[in-house]
Amino acid sequence: MRSSNRQYLVSVDHLRAYAAVLVLLCHGTQMISPFLRETPNSDPGGWLYTENPLGTLVLEGHTGVALFMVLSGFIFTIGTLGKDVHYGRFLGNRVLRIFPLYIALIILGVGAHKQGADLPAVVQSLAGLGNLPGSLNLGAVSKMWWAIAVELQFYLLFPLFSRMLTKHGPTALFKLLAAIAVLRTLVWASATGSINVNSMLYYSLAGRIDQFLLGMVAAWFFVHHRERFQGLLKVAVATTMITGAVWAFNQTHAFQEGHATRLLWVDVEGAMWSLVVLTYVATVSSTGLVSRGIAKVGEMSFSVYLLHYMIITALISRRWWFEPTGRPVVDAFITAIAAVLPIALAAAVVTYNGIERPFLRWRRAYLLPDQPKTAAEAPTPKTALVSPR
Repeated sequence: MRSSNRQYLVSVDHLRAYAAVLVLLCHGTQMISPFLRETPNSDPGGWLYTENPLGTLVLEGHTGVALFMVLSGFIFTIGTLGKDVHYGRFLGNRVLRIFPLYIALIILGVGAHKQGADLPAVVQSLAGLGNLPGSLNLGAVSKMWWAIAVELQFYLLFPLFSRMLTKHGPTALFKLLAAIAVLRTLVWASATGSINVNSMLYYSLAGRIDQFLLGMVAAWFFVHHRERFQGLLKVAVATTMITGAVWAFNQTHAFQEGHATRLLWVDVEGAMWSLVVLTYVATVSSTGLVSRGIAKVGEMSFSVYLLHYMIITALISRRWWFEPTGRPVVDAFITAIAAVLPIALAAAVVTYNGIERPFLRWRRAYLLPDQPKTAAEAPTPKTALVSPR
């Protein structure tokens, strides 16, 4: 069983690696290309577009954040479905996972950017409200911290959602998703002025909660019906679906123009990535050398995510990039692959092993002893295949 456990954890780490690389390539390409030459196929705000579906996965690689959030809901649910969670220990483990590197960056960032920091801002960011006005603004150092805030806010609610899923099944979460969608639509429709779409839907738990919940639903299906989602063809179909959806998102300029379709996109994006996670984890169980290498990147994905924006900014400020083709978008992508990614991985090796990993060893089991359950509530033995972490 322990071997099976490791295999499924490896596939989850693969997806973490893919998510981190997507975000890195998106920022690298979108940020570097305007500095090379006048960039074609961009809107007045500088956002890039392409008719190539695979290219849109790079240009809209921010979708990797949605994958991260689906994975959070998925992996926690796999380990806790059918069990009660010790709330304090669960939150303690989350603090040990996130705060060592986060606090180190806060200390260093405040030292370098005192003009963007005061005590209330520090307290707000530490309290998990870093995605709201008034939080720390430390330039490239804090650019990615909004996602930490959204994750922390979800962690506070997860034990409640987990209990709902255990007691009532996916129907309870679907009802919750429907209620949230109705409330979001009413807020949108009732706004008399312009809406900051990204503030409402992209940088906020109000827009991201769907993706966490859909990840939890995917975990329920994995536990109860895993064999129905196995097969490389099913993985390919799921991957094609998310690629097509992201292509359509890019073609409609949805990220920059704030169409009302963004209200639907949060669920489409979450559902598509949930299907990718479900089929991939159900199918891929390789533990070979390449597989372990990709999984290692996934283990360090938190460091990669937090550090890559600073690396891109540093390269741009020094005008360090590659121009082998003379095509700005292509050259920016090459720079992201050949410079940003290896530097980010090298830095992540240091920060993961020097800051993150020592604290990860302090985590404690947070599942309460099994209580007598009815037959309807009892999980299948497959629950043990992936442990929470």
